[in-house]
Order: sequence, then C-alpha cells, then structure tokens
Amino acid sequence: MAQKIKRGWVLLRDWVLAQPAQGPSSAADIQLSALRVVLLSSLVLAAVVGLHVAWEGWQRDKPWAVAIVAAIVLLLAGASSQARHAGRAGALWLLAAVYVAGLAITASTGSQPALSRLGYVLCYAAPMLAGLLVAWPLALGLMVFNTLLFGLSLSGWEAPQLPDQQVRLPHSQAYVHGALYIFFNLCLPLAMFRVVAGMRRVERQLRGWRHLSEQVFQVASGPTLVCDEQGRVLRCNKPFLALCGRHDEQELRGRSLSELFEDVEGGDGVWRSQPGLRWHLAECRSAEGRSRELTLRSVRSLGDRLSAYAFDDVSELRRVQADLAASVQREVWATWHDPLTGLPNRARSIQQLDAQLAQGTPGLALLSLRLCNLRQLNARYGVPAGDALLRDFVAALRRLLPPGRQAARVRGSVIAVLLPGQHRESEALAEVRRLQQTLPLQAETSRQAVLLDLVCGLVMVDERRLQHPGVDGAELLRCSELALDMAQDPRWREGSEGVLLFNAQTAAGVARSMAIEAELPQALVGDQLHLLYQPQRDVRGGLLGFEVLVRWNSPALGEVPPAEFIPVAEACGLVGGITDWVLDAACAQLARWRRELGAGQALPRLAVNLSAHDLEREGFEQQLMQSLVRHRVRPAELELEVTESALARHPALALAQLRRLHGAGLRIAIDDFGTGYSSLAKLVDLPIDVLKIDRSFLRDLPGDARRGRVVDSMISLARSLRLEVLAEGVETEDQHLYLRERGVDGLQGWLFGRPQPAAYWLPLLRRECAAQPEPA
Repeated sequence: MAQKIKRGWVLLRDWVLAQPAQGPSSAADIQLSALRVVLLSSLVLAAVVGLHVAWEGWQRDKPWAVAIVAAIVLLLAGASSQARHAGRAGALWLLAAVYVAGLAITASTGSQPALSRLGYVLCYAAPMLAGLLVAWPLALGLMVFNTLLFGLSLSGWEAPQLPDQQVRLPHSQAYVHGALYIFFNLCLPLAMFRVVAGMRRVERQLRGWRHLSEQVFQVASGPTLVCDEQGRVLRCNKPFLALCGRHDEQELRGRSLSELFEDVEGGDGVWRSQPGLRWHLAECRSAEGRSRELTLRSVRSLGDRLSAYAFDDVSELRRVQADLAASVQREVWATWHDPLTGLPNRARSIQQLDAQLAQGTPGLALLSLRLCNLRQLNARYGVPAGDALLRDFVAALRRLLPPGRQAARVRGSVIAVLLPGQHRESEALAEVRRLQQTLPLQAETSRQAVLLDLVCGLVMVDERRLQHPGVDGAELLRCSELALDMAQDPRWREGSEGVLLFNAQTAAGVARSMAIEAELPQALVGDQLHLLYQPQRDVRGGLLGFEVLVRWNSPALGEVPPAEFIPVAEACGLVGGITDWVLDAACAQLARWRRELGAGQALPRLAVNLSAHDLEREGFEQQLMQSLVRHRVRPAELELEVTESALARHPALALAQLRRLHGAGLRIAIDDFGTGYSSLAKLVDLPIDVLKIDRSFLRDLPGDARRGRVVDSMISLARSLRLEVLAEGVETEDQHLYLRERGVDGLQGWLFGRPQPAAYWLPLLRRECAAQPEPA
C-alpha cells in the first residue's frame, strides 16, 4: 500500500512540475506547471466547496446552484484534460471557469453587496492568470474587459439576479469566502511560487550555460573578437590576448579593427571581412620583425548589430610553409647544380643547351675545359686541396666570362661554357684563346705553387647543323667532350695550342677510333695481326737483332697503322692482349728461325715494345715466362723496350716489374730517350741495358750544333752508366758516320732496312750464320 501511495505521489509530482525528460525547463514548461498547480487547487476547491454547494442547492430546490457548480467543474475538467498536452488551451479553459465562478458569485449574492463584490474580485484576478499562464496580450485584453465591469459597478448597475435570490443557501457567505480563500491563498500563490522557482532554476541553468559558454569562448575556441557595427572591440578571448601579449581584456576594449590589424589581404586599402583572408596583427611581431598572420575563419552576426570574428593563427604554418618552400628550392637547386662549385650540373647544362637550340639561336659554340692534372694534385695534396683549387679556378672563370656566357660543371674536372653569338670558327677560337691567356693557371696549395694543365675542346653549331633533327644538348656536350679527350691525345694535340675544334676532320677521327675499337677484339682472335721486323746493326754493319713491329690488316678497315690502333687499345684496355700476342708470336718466330737455321746457331735478339699498362697489370711476368718456356727461347734473346712516359705513370710499380723481368734474364731498353720528363736520379735506379736515342734528335745531323751537343750528352750519360747506346731513325750515310765517330753501339733506320716480314730476313740470317766462326 505504501509503495502504491509513493508511486502515486511521484506521478502527481512529476505531472505538476511538468519537468522534461532531458534538458533544462523552458518557459512553456514552467507555464504548464503553474497551470497544473492552479488546476489542482481549483479541483480541490470544487471538491470541497462546489460539491457541497450543489448538494445544498439540490436539497433546497435551487437547481441553478447545481448548474453553476456543474459548469465550473466541467470547465475545470476540460482545462485538466487540455493541460496534459497543450498548456495554452488548458489556461483558456481555466480562465473561462474563473469568469463563470466570478459572475456566478455576483449573480447569486445580489442581496448581499459585500459578497457580490467578491465575484468582481475573482474576475479581476483573471488578467494576472492570463499573463502568468498564457501571454501578456491576452492579459491586456482581459484588463480592458474588467475595466468595463469596473465602470458598470461604479455606475450603480446591478447584475442580473438568479431566481429566488432571496432564498439564501445556508453558509453561502462561508462558501464564497472559502472559494476566494482557496483561490487567492492557495491557487495563485502556489502558481506564483512555481513560476518563480522555475525561473530561478532556469536562471541557474542559464548561468551555468553562460559560464560554460564563457569558458568555451575563452579557452576552447581560437582567437576571437566580438565587435560592434563600427568595428570596435567589445570582447576578446584569452587566445587573442595571448597573441597580442596582453593580460587584461580591458586593454583592447574600444579599439578598432584598423588599429589592431595593420593590413588585410588585398592591399588596396579596402577593409574586407570575407572568411579565408589573411590579416596581419600589428600588436605582436616575431623576432624577425614580421607581424603575426591570422586567417579569418568566420564572421557571425550575434544580433544587436554585433559580430564575432573567429581567427586561426597561421604564423607558424606560414613559417613552416616558408621553410618547406626554401627546402624545396634548395632541393631543386641541388638537383640542378654542383654543390662544390655552385655551377649548373650536367643535366642543367643539357637543358640550357636544348633551350638555345629550340630558340634557333645561330652562332652557338660550346667550350669544354679540363684541368688534366687535377687527379694528380688530389693524390699529392689531398682531395680538399684539389677541391679548393677547382673552386678558385671556377670563381676566376666566372669573373672573366662576359655577360651571356653560361658555365656548368659537367664532369669531374670538366667545365662547359656556352658561347652564343659565335658565327665563325676564328671568332670562337680567338675568344677561347683570350680566356686561356687570362685564366690563372698558377695556384698555391699547402704553401706550394702548382701549375694547372688546361686543355680545351670546342664545338660549333652552324645553321645547317642547327636544323638537323639529331642535334640536341646532350649531343653537343658529347661532341665537346670528345674534342676535349682528343685534345689530350698526342696525335691531335700537336699544333692545337691547347684548343681542339670539333669539326668534320675531328669527327672523322672519332669515327675512325670508334671503328678501330669495335674491330680490335676481332683482330686478336681472327688472325688479323702480323709482325714486321726492322734490323738493328752495329757501327761495323754487323746484325745485332730486330725490333718487332706489329701491323694490323683489318678486313673492314684495311691497313691500320700502330699509331692509330695502339692508343685506342690502351684506352679500351686491349693493349695487354696485343702485347701478349706480340711476345708469343716473337718467341714463336725465334723458335722457327732456330729450326730453319739449325741447332747451335746464335740467333739475333728481338726487341718488343711494352706499354705503360703492361708494366702495371698483374700476371704479365707469368704470361711472358710461359711463352718463353713454351717456345724454348732463352730470356736473353728478348729485349723489352719501355718509354719514359710509361715509367712516369706509376714509378714504383713499374720499377718493381722491370727489376723482376731483368732479374729473370731479359734485356731492358729505354725507348725514345730524351722525349719524356724522367729525372736522372730515376734513370740511375732503373735496371736497364740499352738507351735508345729518339729519331727526333738526329734531324739535321750532322750540321746542327745544338742537337749534336744533346746527342753527345746522351752518349756520355750512357757510357757513365755502362749502357749500350742505340740510335733510331738513321736514314743517311752522313748520320751513320757521325754516330759511328761518337761511339754509338747500335743503329736502326731505313738506311739499314725497312720493316719486313720474317721470311724476308731469312737469307740475311743465313749469311750472318755462315760468316760466324765455328764454335771451338
């Protein structure tokens, strides 16, 4: 029973309070709750007073009392029914019940003026209920209506009376006063209390929401300003104060937007408020002196001509973007430039050349420069010193280049320079030579003076070549580098004055070298090489031996002289195979001569030329010894000729190789002596047997005193070192007599025979053998 009572009480309370299931109470909820309080009180009044009045009237045959009470109860019931869902309709029904009750009191108590006035009082309470429960326009209307009643009452007008009004209900005065007591002492106060309590509750809720909104405004949101229609600041949150370096909101209130922000995106003096624009805050600057940059996120109208400006601080984002852009720019720069010299790299150089060719610029020349000895300088002084030399050289080059000339580092120590406006080869060569004369080729590193060995390659682009579809930047650069490589080749360097122009002649030479390189492997395996032999005689005419000379008869290229294919073989790494073939063929020829001349005959020695690569490669000594053993040739029957330049590449390695070969019994000769740059100290250390004077020193002898003194010095040097002396290139009898008088041991040249196949010399060998005395 108690649980049912408690549950009923809870339901009645929830119904009276009209509290929503979720969220705070609204004004409509409070009005509905006040209406239900009044209705509950009115129902109590109807139950206590109305039913008793109806019973008494029925007992005394006064049906009007029953009708009045029934009308009031019906109106209250209708109001209660409407109050379940719609408070406004229920309030209208309640007002109707109040007016019915007031008019009924006035009509039923006409003989008692004091009581009839109580009916007017009840009607006068209706506007207050209307304003409290419905709306103030209805209350004003009821007030006007009550003014009419008030005027009628003052004029002495008497309301129509109910029949038999003289017959009074017992306790009528108590009923009327009781009704008024309950209505004014219970209904209205309770309704007012509910309204006031609800308003206070709503106020507390609003205060909490306002506090929460203030917290969100101050902390959760970004920098925000609230301004009036003139753009004056009314409110600002903490993030905005932090941006300005302020602590109190009062410091910014009243200031205009034009004072706070020094610039808005656009720059035309027109103030804009579109979202997405960049605003620069003048109140705060970075360490670099730049104002903070804000982006206007949104502009919202707050009513009462107020606007809220919400910003995003993008200063750090702009800095990151600037750093990213700078990083991208650095990456792009590194992609297209050389980090050591700062010059454009090879890819960028090709782009620039392609752009010039696409424009159809006539008179275009491309110059390539190389510091040939930079590698040696790096090995001697270290890479940092070599890098410093290259940077200084590039800096001097950039200072000396006229405007419009573009330089790029395309490879190691190779610098390419674009020279537009060169319509003739002579003009381009003249500019290059002026550049050669002004460039500093003397430098200092590690407190030592060094000389830079500079060579140049030049290629011209005429109008006919410009229109050729195969010409592009990469091709031009390749041609200039080919010219640069050819400028270092002794065959092309002579007379070029350090500048080689890539033209039809050099192009043909390159094509010839490429063809030779392509056919060389077939020469080694296709029996295309053969040997010729040139005799070496003593001063009395006796045969000392032969120099072995290799020749190549190519089916595709025809006769290819050694001066053409030996440098190509050295460049492509095939010279070792050629040397091995020549040595094995020479040993085989010695064995063949031994068979043809008979056992026990003294054979002439054969002199074979070695290259610098042979002195540096591993396995050369073993390969040579295998050939000697295979053909049963004594080591003393072979003489190995090496040049000074071959010894200068890797002196320690070459010296060790020569000492092993000399220790094995082979003779060693220095070929083309006097044309290299070996020092006398190195010559003393070399294990050599023969010194060969180059043919260039015999020119104009006899008759040239200076050349004669040089030859005398060489002979004297050889005698002091106990070396045999052999002169090459003897072509006249006068030269023969001149050298014979100076005590030369051997002679070689066309005067004594041109290079011929081995079969050509067989009769000579037989005669030499017949002239030799029989061994004892």
